[in-house]
Amino acid sequence: MATAYFTICARNYLAFAATLAESLRAKEPNATFFVFLADDTEGTEAFPETIIPMSALGLPEIGSMQFRYTLLEFATAIKPACLLHLLRGRNFTHAVYLDPDIQVFAPFGAVREAFAAGASCVLTPHLLQPLEDNGTPSDLHILASGTFNLGFCAFDASIESLSYLSWWQDRLIDQGYNALEQGLFVDQKWMDFAPSFLSRLHILRDPGYNVAYWNLAHRPVKQAENGTWMAGEAKLIFFHFSGVVPGNPSVFSKHQDRFTAENAGAASRLVTAYLARVSENGHNHWSGIPYAYGKFLDGSPIAPMMRRRPDAGAQGFTQSDASWWHAPSERADQAPGVIITRFMLALHESRPDLRAAFPLSSGRGRAAFHAWFLTHGYTESGGGEAALEGALGRSLRAGAAPPPKIPAWLSKLLPSALRTRLKSAFVRMFR
Repeated sequence: MATAYFTICARNYLAFAATLAESLRAKEPNATFFVFLADDTEGTEAFPETIIPMSALGLPEIGSMQFRYTLLEFATAIKPACLLHLLRGRNFTHAVYLDPDIQVFAPFGAVREAFAAGASCVLTPHLLQPLEDNGTPSDLHILASGTFNLGFCAFDASIESLSYLSWWQDRLIDQGYNALEQGLFVDQKWMDFAPSFLSRLHILRDPGYNVAYWNLAHRPVKQAENGTWMAGEAKLIFFHFSGVVPGNPSVFSKHQDRFTAENAGAASRLVTAYLARVSENGHNHWSGIPYAYGKFLDGSPIAPMMRRRPDAGAQGFTQSDASWWHAPSERADQAPGVIITRFMLALHESRPDLRAAFPLSSGRGRAAFHAWFLTHGYTESGGGEAALEGALGRSLRAGAAPPPKIPAWLSKLLPSALRTRLKSAFVRMFR
């Protein structure tokens, strides 16, 4: 049985991938391991593991996907293509995917047994029993994100698997967004169909597999006297360190509020030791390499909302700048000194809190939203200086008109601290 293990990440996560690889080989000495790089390969020549570039996948839509998807979305959307590359392109009989933020503690015996018994696919559920406290995530959060956690999945090279992977990849070309309001959560939500579509699916209920913050309440981690790590009464096979913060082991996981470093028990020791290994594997170096597809060709940032434009990425990753987004919107009323750009309108429409606080149907609402955007919105949205330029109007930057004053009615509504910040911001912007 020729099995390939692999992960997917950008260059900034290569220290995580290296940590995964060394832990895997410690327990599976003969493992063949690959890193599919959802990024440019420049600067990775010295990385000790085998890197497979995006060009190897043969996806005609790859340029479009690099633009339309965020890094998280893109790295997950290519997962079935990576599986197909290994199973069909490189002739492995089995392929096992692991998120880069996983550490292996014992061999994958149950996975081999499942395949030997005829399984075409092996998946692990997020939960084996309900979450009945008031913590986050709740059962409802898990339901929204998907039954199975796709930090792990394993497929064989059968017709059933290859057909399913091809169908999954077709969906993820343009429906792999992180959009819970649309019933989508990257690649993961689509896997809810697996029990219906895969007749030989094996659901792995061993509590030692894929232990993480979402199921730790049912699988407390401890270390036996002989040094073996346990998850409840089962041997710990791998721990999924989702949400850890490099350099800060006091944060158990930033994605939840159920556990802290103080109440997570022995699992906190795992986090501390894991982050130390990630650091030793060069995190300071790798984390400083920017994502190749995070900026337009002119260097301005691509904010997540810009990737949602219907024709975004139609020509691949060749967009030169964000000028279309930072022009005044045709769908918003404009007034001197109160410009509502296409980018600002998209931001407003994407956030219920902004729609409630700043109704754009009134002049006051538009002015208040514009003032908020000048002080907070352009940074919160990821639009950067280009978004600020658009909201101000380029002619204002050139000095063709004096800076606007804060309307008296708006000044009365704003807290004094925000009033001061607005005035300072206007002086700084137009000096």
